[in-house]
Amino acid sequence: MPRFVNLCRKEMVENWKSNILRIVLIYGVMAIVFLWNGYLEYRHSYDSKSFINHYADYDTVWKFVLMSFFFFLFGFGWLSASFTMEKMKNKTGRTSTLMTPATPFENYFSRWLVSTIVFLIVFLIAFKLADYTRVLVYSLTYPDIAKAILPVNLNDLVRENDIGPHYHVFNEMYQLTFVLSLYWFVQSLFVLGSSVWPKNSFIKTFAVVAVIVLIYMVVGTFLGSVLFEKEVIYRPPFSDFREEKIFAIISVILIFFTLFNWVLSYFRFKELEVIQRM
Repeated sequence: MPRFVNLCRKEMVENWKSNILRIVLIYGVMAIVFLWNGYLEYRHSYDSKSFINHYADYDTVWKFVLMSFFFFLFGFGWLSASFTMEKMKNKTGRTSTLMTPATPFENYFSRWLVSTIVFLIVFLIAFKLADYTRVLVYSLTYPDIAKAILPVNLNDLVRENDIGPHYHVFNEMYQLTFVLSLYWFVQSLFVLGSSVWPKNSFIKTFAVVAVIVLIYMVVGTFLGSVLFEKEVIYRPPFSDFREEKIFAIISVILIFFTLFNWVLSYFRFKELEVIQRM
């Protein structure tokens, strides 16, 4: 454990400049987007009293902020995963990594930990800071409606059996679980792509995933048209299952392939050499 902690500290110290720039980038992009949306929303609040009375319990920008949470999470999460093996894209980086007195698993796990778990913590902090920046700026800009300018509550992502005025993204917890399992699965593809293509990992992985999805859609559309043209009675799979059970099964499958991709990327990392073979 002390050796692994020192290894993680070494990764942080050596890359502190790029890490800080990426954190500032994440915060800056979200803050700019939230400020722009707030400007479009709050500038029409001419009657402050009626605005506060109408929106006493929630902020009008919460809908946009909650929805953008997932867009930013997916985008920045995939980008972070593509940087997992960025130090392996040249001979100097590979030499430094492979000569470090640590096991291959420790080297891989330290990079995986930073690009997935640590990123998630940093993202949540940057998201809240960007949202509080919006609240601070527009509370000072529009003091008459400052009481109605509130920070978003992430608990509003899911509100089961809620009929109140608050906006929420999902009605059931299993829907959020499915989206998060999908996020982890696609992110694991970018971790695997970073092990396969250390150079330009994000672009190459995104292109391969896009081509595979496109082929799947074309083949699925073709098979569907053939079946319906021949008037074959088609019964959808899991037709007797409830929606909750279907989402649960798909989530378990996605989590399984997520673990599979992480293990596969680890074995790919073990095969890396100082001088890459053609």
